[in-house]
Amino acid sequence: MTTTKSLFGFRPSRKRAGNVNNSATNEYPIASAYAANIFTGDLVRINAGNVEVITTTTEVAQGVFMGCRYVANGEQRWSKYWPSGTSATDAYAMIADDSRAVFEVQADASVTAGDLYGSQNFAVTLGSGSTFTGMSGHGVQAAGRTSTIAMVRSLDSVNEPGNDVADAFERAYLKMNVRIVQHTDNFHDATVTAPTSGADPVF
Repeated sequence: MTTTKSLFGFRPSRKRAGNVNNSATNEYPIASAYAANIFTGDLVRINAGNVEVITTTTEVAQGVFMGCRYVANGEQRWSKYWPSGTSATDAYAMIADDSRAVFEVQADASVTAGDLYGSQNFAVTLGSGSTFTGMSGHGVQAAGRTSTIAMVRSLDSVNEPGNDVADAFERAYLKMNVRIVQHTDNFHDATVTAPTSGADPVF
């Protein structure tokens, strides 16, 4: 039911043209001792050649964190999240980095049918994840809807019971399908900061 706010981050759903989700990821390095948790479903960026969790809604995302591997104290480890400050070698994040990927994500407040089907872009809520489950606390910031550039574009609602956008109770924290607008592949400039509105030539 979407009458409860329970942000879970971004879950790969399908490709923009309707292709199935094949869970494809690519590996990117994480700097040893990087001092922030990164959870499965978090939006991440590349900064100075390494993966970092985004910290503001104006940054450009490389994709969505789907777990990591690293060597700590001589032991190979696999994890659903990167523990802040981990001293490690061979540390790599698995990132769902396709710029045309569609993700399921929950809104942090009510949205309506008028917000869907590409009519609005949205900022994101950068909520804290769980070190118990390893899952993200990111979500769509309903109050951040805009017709100008923002992190994600709404596509439609997730087709599941209890998630009807036409029902006032069920749309209170609607699960949406979105595409990342502020994706690094959507800009000519290689930067961690989003270009100004209208500077997106390949979306």
